[in-house]
Amino acid sequence: MNRLEHWRTRAAEEQLRLRGVLTALDWYTLGIMGIYSTLALAFYPLVPRATTILVTDALFAIAIVAIAWLGQLTSNRTVRLLRFFYVIPMVYPMYQQSQQLVPALHPHDYDWLLIEIDRIIFGTDPTHWMAQFAHPFLTEYLQVCYVSFYLLPIAVALSFYLQRRIPTMLRFGRMIVFGFYLSYLAYFALPAIGPRFTLHDFSRMDEELPGLLLTPILRSLVNEGGGIEPGELHPERVVNRDCFPSGHTMMTLLTIILAWQCRSAFRIPITIVGLSLIVATVYLRYHYVVDLIAGAAFAVVALRLEPRLYRMLLERKIAAPDRSFQ
Repeated sequence: MNRLEHWRTRAAEEQLRLRGVLTALDWYTLGIMGIYSTLALAFYPLVPRATTILVTDALFAIAIVAIAWLGQLTSNRTVRLLRFFYVIPMVYPMYQQSQQLVPALHPHDYDWLLIEIDRIIFGTDPTHWMAQFAHPFLTEYLQVCYVSFYLLPIAVALSFYLQRRIPTMLRFGRMIVFGFYLSYLAYFALPAIGPRFTLHDFSRMDEELPGLLLTPILRSLVNEGGGIEPGELHPERVVNRDCFPSGHTMMTLLTIILAWQCRSAFRIPITIVGLSLIVATVYLRYHYVVDLIAGAAFAVVALRLEPRLYRMLLERKIAAPDRSFQ
């Protein structure tokens, strides 16, 4: 056997060993990073932070594989839980990378189209219609609900963990992570900035939709998370293009549906807060209604697609079953 054949054999053996270590959750994360890295390489001159994306994703990939191997080598419960919970801090960087790529690869906004669809369906702009119900107490409540977006799925996962329903927690986590990544890829289709910029005066949000104590703070946090630094003179130019489909609607519906399907102990409060959050996306002028419709459709796609993908990964022995976490 020559040296080339030797290294090919070694590479094949390592690939087989890796298949037995990585789970579907790992492959979903590695997959989205692979897509981002491929796009960053293919359109390198157009992507302002292409090198950062490539280096960051390479380091993340190494860390994921290392955690997976460590989980195989030890029975330590903390390490095994890390195999699951590492995805929580991974979701936001993946969102941020999508927003570095979207405006570079698809630099045209489609708010005009989304506005027209809303007007065809409703005969008016829903955000203007909802303004008649504006009240500081309602604004405060809905703004709090809106920023609970990432907390809702964490709460449901925690409820399963506290009930010692680890297999259910793992199934829920797989679906949620897959849903997040699917929504990030969908942003490439129709980039848009939302009605707070196109149908309303963004600089007058605090005057037109005043809240109480927390609203200014939470609104500022949402703005910064969306790419708008305090004092930005042209927020519509720098804000993230993540309006369509509504990821808030998609992921909140997924969380509610799975909370009821799997009988989470928190399913009733999750439903109340979650439905309020969906109303808040329009009331607070972050989304058009057509964004919500698309988000609901993508939630259905995720519910149907992820279990099939998971079974395919298991049948082809590409991924280890979830019980490897336990």
